[in-house]
Amino acid sequence: MAPCMAASVLGSPVFDLFLLVFHFFCLTNTISFTRDELLNIRQNTPQDLTDINYSDVLLNVVIGGAAALMKRYRTCRRVKRVGVLVRLRKCAFQTPLPSIHLANLHSLPNKTDKLLLLSRTNKDFSHSAALCFTETWLNDAIPDSALHLPGFQLFIADHESTGKSRGGGTCFYINERWCRDATVLKKMCCPDLEVQFVNCKPFYSPWEFNLFILVSVYIPPKAQVSLALQKLADQITETEQQHLDSVLIILGDFNKANLSRELPKYRQHVTCPTRDSNILDHCYTTIKDAYHSVPRAALGHSDHCLVHLIPSYKQKLKSAKPVVRTVRRWTSETEQDLQSCFDITDWSVFEAATTDLDELTETVTSYISFCEDVCIPTRTYLIFNNDKPWFTVKLRHLRQAKEDAYRNGDRALYNQARYTLNKENSAAKKTYAKKLENQLTSNDSTSVWRGLRAITNYKTPSPCTEANQ
Repeated sequence: MAPCMAASVLGSPVFDLFLLVFHFFCLTNTISFTRDELLNIRQNTPQDLTDINYSDVLLNVVIGGAAALMKRYRTCRRVKRVGVLVRLRKCAFQTPLPSIHLANLHSLPNKTDKLLLLSRTNKDFSHSAALCFTETWLNDAIPDSALHLPGFQLFIADHESTGKSRGGGTCFYINERWCRDATVLKKMCCPDLEVQFVNCKPFYSPWEFNLFILVSVYIPPKAQVSLALQKLADQITETEQQHLDSVLIILGDFNKANLSRELPKYRQHVTCPTRDSNILDHCYTTIKDAYHSVPRAALGHSDHCLVHLIPSYKQKLKSAKPVVRTVRRWTSETEQDLQSCFDITDWSVFEAATTDLDELTETVTSYISFCEDVCIPTRTYLIFNNDKPWFTVKLRHLRQAKEDAYRNGDRALYNQARYTLNKENSAAKKTYAKKLENQLTSNDSTSVWRGLRAITNYKTPSPCTEANQ
């Protein structure tokens, strides 16, 4: 206990101020003693030690400095605390993927009070970007005001078209601090499948994700699994074609169904049992290791536990270092310079200096590379692994112009720069799509395979990976 108290005293600003003032006083008023006076200091105390007169100006300076130092210390501590709170508040919604809670409720109206209490007492729940609930048992007789959750936007897909009087229904609660631009793309409801697509454009998203499409799914226990999966796969494929840059997050109660059998590229991320020892509630994305599932206590008398899906995906910009690439800038002038270099070259020198065809080939090739290095200028640039293939240098300049207009506060220039950037971005996407189409329709097999790799994002495995396999 004593060392801790000593450390706290030594680290306090008051103690530092005392040492500073004491040192200043010692320098301005020096007192000297003889050997006899030091030996008899108890009996003979010199008057100079106690009768020290300091001017009022010096005293005001010392007191003012102490007050300013204490005020600055308190301000720094306050700013530090506020900075920590602001940083935590921002980081809660600046993850690459949204944090989601998933559950089968067995009637949402009976659990509204529990959801409200949970949002007030549990930070993980209140900071969740989205809440996905299935078997809400909702109908037109229940107003949306009775289901309101402060800070969340509600999207309902009821079950009336299935012909059932009870059961089914899905809904989304979208956190307004994560996204306010959320709209329903489409809904589908039949006896074998209930599905809802919600398009979300959050305030923050990584460069590789433009928007998120959340899909709530409920497949009843008595449904025809193959027919339900086929309908769901058709809806997902159609949505992917309409929104090429989107990330689909498919959530819900699948019971006996498994979407990976119909769409193998989608991975299932819920690994904890959701009802007894069975995993009935699923989460699918095309991203490897996107989520880590954690079971929570069930809401009310529901027999399904509440699943917290924590993002574990690491965005591309942080997963790998940028690649440094050097390219040659070929122009008509540089080609003429290179041709002139070849014209003045005496090629017979290489034939006389070599005795073997392989040696001659290697020598001539090295000389040609040397001439290219001399005549053709090069340019070095960085390639980030989250760069879009259609994002050209022109688009980079337009984006920088948009940022400059925003910082300068010129609203008219900012709107014009944003419009130009969006227009050029759409044109660049169409040009890139035509390029891929031409590669696939050409008679060149190399171009065809290159186009297939670009579409499927296939990467050739490294030799180390093949050796380990």
